Amino acid sequence: MGGIAKGIGNAVGSVVGGITGSNKAADAQVSAAKDSNQMAWNIYQDRKKTNQPFLNAGLTGLTGLQGIAGKPIDRNASLAEYYASPEYKMLSDQARYQGLTAAEATGGLGSTATGNMLASIAPQLGQNYLSMLTDQQNNMYGQLLGLTNVGLSAAGANNAAAGDYSNTYGQNMGQIGAANAGKATAGFNTLAGLGAAWATGGKSLIGSGLNGGY
Repeated sequence: MGGIAKGIGNAVGSVVGGITGSNKAADAQVSAAKDSNQMAWNIYQDRKKTNQPFLNAGLTGLTGLQGIAGKPIDRNASLAEYYASPEYKMLSDQARYQGLTAAEATGGLGSTATGNMLASIAPQLGQNYLSMLTDQQNNMYGQLLGLTNVGLSAAGANNAAAGDYSNTYGQNMGQIGAANAGKATAGFNTLAGLGAAWATGGKSLIGSGLNGGY
């Protein structure tokens, strides 16, 4: 019987050592998966931080677009303001001076052409001013749209980063679950087998070399 007891004792020690080693391996796998999750989270946060200025620019652009969308230039108000401005007075005086100087040089000061030229100065300057305002509005729209697109790109980059983190997290949690399940299953199965072997006299554990102990 001493041989059997010794054999079973050795077998128990081997089983316990195996369980311990298996548990350590599983714990190492769990720890590695958790470290990977933390690294993925840090990368995700860094990417969001990097993209934040571009998101802010996009929001600024969108706000600007909303401010000018559906709001055409008020031509009457703009012209009234322009005709009362120092800029208009300067340009119109310059145009009259040049026109009159040219008419005087050609002897046409009192001609109909000269009168028509003087009468056209205000409308022409006004149309030029409205065209300039339209160009400015179109340029502003283009700039704001560009900023908005920058924000959209940053939002897309954030979504991609979130997807990467989600995939990594899901994979790591699957590994953690498998490792924990493996620990539980291995320990249960090994102990169940050991109990069955003990119940049958330890023959399945210590092998035929222990039969002499009987």
